[in-house]
Amino acid sequence: MSPTSPTPRRWPAWLACAAALLARAPLAAASLESDAVLANFGPLEWIGGINQQDASNTNASEWLPEYEGLPATAANLSEPHSAIGDLQGNIYVADKNAHAIRRIDRNGLIHTVAGTNTPGFNGDGPARLRQLNGPQNAYPIPDGSYYILDTGNQRIRRVDSAGQMTTLIVETSGLSRGLWVQRDGALLYYCTNTALKRWTPALGTNPGTVMAQGFSECGNLDVAENGDIYLTDRGALTNDPTASQVFRIAPNATPATFTPPRVAGTGGSAASGPIASGTPAHNTGLNGVRGIAFHPAGGYFLATHKGGDLWYVDRSGLIQLVVRGDNGNAHTTVPLPLPATATTYIAEPRFVSLAPNGDLLLATNDAGFIRRARYLGPLPTAPPISILPPASPGGPIQLTWPPTGSLSWLLESSPLPHTDPWRYRQSGPGSASPGHYTDPTSSPRHFNRLRVFRTWPN
Repeated sequence: MSPTSPTPRRWPAWLACAAALLARAPLAAASLESDAVLANFGPLEWIGGINQQDASNTNASEWLPEYEGLPATAANLSEPHSAIGDLQGNIYVADKNAHAIRRIDRNGLIHTVAGTNTPGFNGDGPARLRQLNGPQNAYPIPDGSYYILDTGNQRIRRVDSAGQMTTLIVETSGLSRGLWVQRDGALLYYCTNTALKRWTPALGTNPGTVMAQGFSECGNLDVAENGDIYLTDRGALTNDPTASQVFRIAPNATPATFTPPRVAGTGGSAASGPIASGTPAHNTGLNGVRGIAFHPAGGYFLATHKGGDLWYVDRSGLIQLVVRGDNGNAHTTVPLPLPATATTYIAEPRFVSLAPNGDLLLATNDAGFIRRARYLGPLPTAPPISILPPASPGGPIQLTWPPTGSLSWLLESSPLPHTDPWRYRQSGPGSASPGHYTDPTSSPRHFNRLRVFRTWPN
């Protein structure tokens, strides 16, 4: 595999088994795959953003210092453009118009982790003291670092696990919304307004190389299991024939001509609909299609910013409406079972993602709301941890466990068995070799647990 090829996505047995069963099952007119996928999610819940509409749509920074550490539903967000979960159960939110990155922790409390809440650029250093300018994505990977699409500063920046921010890429062509990071950080895909680019560390801070170009206004992107890149073209101009469509780009694509195949959307004015399930996605209007996230069954979710809807496209190309929304300020605190095609519940969904634990996440609305549908399906079983005695009296204890294969792993510890508080120790990608960790703090009153997740990234 070449250094510029994406790491193949391998789903764990608990999801791969379900995907295999779906692959053998015939598809009815109303998509069997989408029905099976949605059956594993709980209702769509409101988990972030203050409970009020922003009728003025001014969307200026509304962050106040007293929001720090409050429940995320008591904090005002300003047009958040992404929400992505990490292995520890945190959710990273790009709070665009407040020029900061927030983190919603496992207890639902919100914290600023990068940015000063004022736009600008003051170099690299401690992330909480570094200015951002309209960030549109914050993408975490297993080592505890995360990558920021700092759009207004024309930079992609990395924050390490110690909270130090560095500039990774300076993109003088400007940045759009799409960002995808391989789980080891060795490959990035990102978008300018009109082009898809590939970057590897060998390029230094130079821009990535163009893979495809000629788009109207790139939205977001995700990578399929076979390495193909799927890119949404939101489109600023309603009469642009490339707008409001989804394209598939091979990982070895070159920009000689703009010929990526269209897989969803009709382009042009792209009025939303139809509502009926079983319609081919490439014959369906997707007004301002923007968010995209692949599911291990082989299909993918789409969020239409101007249409206001959430969709699912199955592996055969059939589309189903998951939530009917609008292009205004719809908001309710009432959880909504999926699918919900007759209820105006969300507005302007900009971003959709699947967390490592399978939860479905949405960033919606100019007023700024984060929503989640919990994954209720079977969870993978972690291998047992063995404790090796110290090599010398009083020395560190060695923890070891069998190979996790394609499953990413997370090691945590707690002073109490089977209960919180669990503290992060270490995490890593799946491996064919046994895992190990040197734990100098283990004692009879110290408990450890291992959790495993489907392969990162999403």
